Amino acid sequence: MASGPARILAVDDNRQNLELLKKALTSAEYEVITVADGPAALEHVQTAAPDLVLLDVMMPGMSGYEVCERIRADENTRLLPVVMLTALGDVSHRIRGIKAGADDFLSKPFNREELLTRVKSLLRIKMLHDDIEGKNRLLRTLLGRYVSEQVAAEIIADPGSHLKLGGEKREVTILFGDLRGFSPIAERLDPQDAVDILNVYLTHVIDAVFEFRGTLDKFRGDGFMAFFGAPMRDENDAANAVRCALKMQEQLKRNTFAKFPDLRLHMGIGINTGVVIAGNIGSERRMDYTVIGNEVNVAQRFESNAGPGQILITGSTYERVKTKVEVRDLGLLRVAGKQDGVMAYDVLRWRDA
Repeated sequence: MASGPARILAVDDNRQNLELLKKALTSAEYEVITVADGPAALEHVQTAAPDLVLLDVMMPGMSGYEVCERIRADENTRLLPVVMLTALGDVSHRIRGIKAGADDFLSKPFNREELLTRVKSLLRIKMLHDDIEGKNRLLRTLLGRYVSEQVAAEIIADPGSHLKLGGEKREVTILFGDLRGFSPIAERLDPQDAVDILNVYLTHVIDAVFEFRGTLDKFRGDGFMAFFGAPMRDENDAANAVRCALKMQEQLKRNTFAKFPDLRLHMGIGINTGVVIAGNIGSERRMDYTVIGNEVNVAQRFESNAGPGQILITGSTYERVKTKVEVRDLGLLRVAGKQDGVMAYDVLRWRDA
């Protein structure tokens, strides 16, 4: 609800009833808009953004029931408080109003004090709801720095499962990426030009991670880390990570810079799948959602061994995508903490592409 007096839309085909409603509500310092039929009511619901609707049941052409149903059917107005005004005493009419989505009822002729009390109560509920929605929008904005809008919405729908402090074991696919040879190039550039180039590159990175339902963990200069499978699991996490990497490499090939027409960026990517600890690490005041474990180190090691434009995946990732990709078998790659080494595959293309 916006600052200032609450805006109330009163709908009744009887002019005298509208005048009585307006007089009672304006005396309580509400802003009042009056209309005489259903179509006008629906139009004003969209254009005037009322905080509450007082809606007569019996109107020619379009009944209050139908108006209420249409308000509830619209995602933007489905929670708009609606009070139905009726001279009909039959319980069946109230039941029909409840089914249409009415929040409350007033009998005509109405009592002024009862009217104002019910209006005040529903406006208080709306204010609390608007406050929650505002906080949810802020939370979605903050989460949107790390995950896609779709994943953020799923987290907000069940925050207790996803935003608590602590971690849990789960299988994820970790992706590390880093530009090759950019540091010496950046040293020769104006700092602002270097930042502009990095921002173009990282925009493609972020878009690709979110497109394939990944979580962006952190940036490290011109490098980054992302993972797939936390906080939301997907049976295609490994495939999504590989497709994400291919999308990034394809975008990077297309990148050109008008100010530096000869500049081409090249990235090395490493991907690994395994069981890690995933969760919010830190304290109640400051926490980071991340993944921890040796499998993360393996992915980072693979990235450091990847050449320009190359995507190296481990055997564990390959087993999950082997029917969908063409690869070149590179044999065992020596990795710290893995005595026998780790099978490495160079991803050439996605078979369905």
